[in-house]
Amino acid sequence: MAALSSPQKEIVIALLELYDKKRSLVKSKEIAIRTGRDEGTVRNIMPILRAIGMVEAIPGPRGGYMPTGKAYESFNVPKNLRSLAVPIYTRKGTKTDITVTDILFKSVFSPDFCQAILKVVGNLSTLNIGDEVVIGPTPSGRMIIEGKITGRDDLHGELLLEVINLISMPKVEVSSVMSKRIVTIPAESKLDEAAGIIYREFIRAAPVVSNGQLVGMITSSDIARCVSEGNVQITAKDATSRKPVTINASEDIIEAMERMRRSSIGRLVVIDPQNKPVGIITRTDILSRILRPFEMVKDRGLEEAIHS
Repeated sequence: MAALSSPQKEIVIALLELYDKKRSLVKSKEIAIRTGRDEGTVRNIMPILRAIGMVEAIPGPRGGYMPTGKAYESFNVPKNLRSLAVPIYTRKGTKTDITVTDILFKSVFSPDFCQAILKVVGNLSTLNIGDEVVIGPTPSGRMIIEGKITGRDDLHGELLLEVINLISMPKVEVSSVMSKRIVTIPAESKLDEAAGIIYREFIRAAPVVSNGQLVGMITSSDIARCVSEGNVQITAKDATSRKPVTINASEDIIEAMERMRRSSIGRLVVIDPQNKPVGIITRTDILSRILRPFEMVKDRGLEEAIHS
């Protein structure tokens, strides 16, 4: 936890308690009453707490303060007592100063569309009817909603959303999704030997290892490039064009997706604490895991239809 002064700690604790009790933004005056301090003192301290990531501030007459996830973690507040706000992004990916505190789905049984009512805090005038937004991820369930705004109630702080897309990321480790069947290529193998392994195994890439340690990643594109350049006598290690992007087996699949996105690749080598490759995880593996519940329900529905 950041080294907070005694007044700063008191204000954060008061904010945590008031926010969890109210389930809405907290005014500086309420914190001042709670701590027995002058309201001006509270307002002067808030920018410091915001700068170190303990507090979010929503401007405007209906604005106020809310604690961040860092504040809850720093003061060891149990997860079941947290009430964290969820951000709203524009279609272009810009984060707005509006946050969602509650989501109510009101027409999930409609065959044509699904609507959701969002309880929000912030300046709603920055969003217009017809704007497309993205909400999330939610702390539990890790749900992300893409939708179009069809109604706005500034007085009660509500948005009516026509849901376009809804996805929830399962909280699972890479080890439960990865392919444990891993084909490796010895670092000193000749290029034609590496090509033969990739061809016979019907794979696009394979980790290159030396004494069990990961030293590179060779792809079919690497082989094609070397052949076109006339470098057919080099080793598999020398043919690799980039450092392999790895991930630990215990990491979350969201982290795996983020690393693939940052590196513009479709697969990661999964390693153990000794840097030995133990599996491969691909975008297809993650997509299959996301779709598993849908496929299960679809198959069950088909089975029930046949028996009925």
